[in-house]
Amino acid sequence: MGRNLSCIPPSIPSSIQTLDFSFNVLKHLQKTVFPVLSFLRVLDLSRCQIEHIENNTFYNVKNLTTLILTGNPITYFGPGCLNSLHNLQRLVLVDAGLSSLQLQMNNLTKLRELRIGTNNIQSMSLPSFMSTFKDFSLLDLHANNISIIKTDHTAVLREIDFDTDSCVHKKRLTMVLSVCFVTVVVLLSLLVYRFQFYLQYCCILLRGYRSPGQQECSYDAFVIFSSYDEVWVMNELMENLENGVPPIQLCLHMRDFQAGKSIASNIIDEGIMGSRKIIVVVSQHFIDSAWCRFEFELAQSRFMMERNANIIIIILEDVEERKSKKVFGLHKHLKKNTYLKWSRDPLSNMRFWIRLRKAIIATNH
Repeated sequence: MGRNLSCIPPSIPSSIQTLDFSFNVLKHLQKTVFPVLSFLRVLDLSRCQIEHIENNTFYNVKNLTTLILTGNPITYFGPGCLNSLHNLQRLVLVDAGLSSLQLQMNNLTKLRELRIGTNNIQSMSLPSFMSTFKDFSLLDLHANNISIIKTDHTAVLREIDFDTDSCVHKKRLTMVLSVCFVTVVVLLSLLVYRFQFYLQYCCILLRGYRSPGQQECSYDAFVIFSSYDEVWVMNELMENLENGVPPIQLCLHMRDFQAGKSIASNIIDEGIMGSRKIIVVVSQHFIDSAWCRFEFELAQSRFMMERNANIIIIILEDVEERKSKKVFGLHKHLKKNTYLKWSRDPLSNMRFWIRLRKAIIATNH
């Protein structure tokens, strides 16, 4: 049909079966506004700015099987406007300004599909509705504000499609989802920041784990220590071991780590996996260092994977037992394994270097 018509033309052929009158300007559908159209089956009145529908509006098109009234700001339905549509099977009232289901539809015994989504319906009574439409196939209630569904134990839902998810208020749903999304992002960010070292470790291991037995080690021992203890490491540990006979090659992070490579990769590739033994220099500074704790936990991981990876612990200064528990596994390791304790006493100092050198040179079995 032509567009922008303000009334139903009387010259419509009586044999027509489908009439699309959408996007016109009708506003007010009066009684018997349609000519006699006995063969009309489908009537589309979408977006016609219809506000009032009076009784007997569809009297002359009583053989309709489909009536579409989508997108009309309907404020008044005549109580009996649908009474003559005994053959109606599909009724579409999407976005039609409905605030309730107070239409008289008792005569619509053949109705199988009712679409009333995107309206402002807040409640409905299932018992009376289901008693009328026992053989319904689809009921579309999406995007309404339904908060109350009155029912009883005798109401039986058959093959009706209730779009219950879409009945939730869109703004409320969007707000809840947004809050949940932000919360998850914040929690994930905190977890990534807290366990960033371990995530890097997992990524490196996923590239392919190789034990020192499967690769040629570049160093005799990797030294885990706090930068605050660097003077002792350089002046005592490195001087006595690397310049002794035979010389023992140490892996020291400030000297031997590859430039441009991530710290975690250097710790694993150059230090833990590239050295036969691991020396841990324990002090209060070691306990307080996140990097030292990370390196020690990686060393323990290697020990658990190989069961023969030696960890040699040097107690540079006494640490309270409760503080040693701050480093995961350290207190337990000290209880179960022999460790070396640094002393300035010349005799004790001599025994210290002999025992340390022997522990490093010893071959694992």
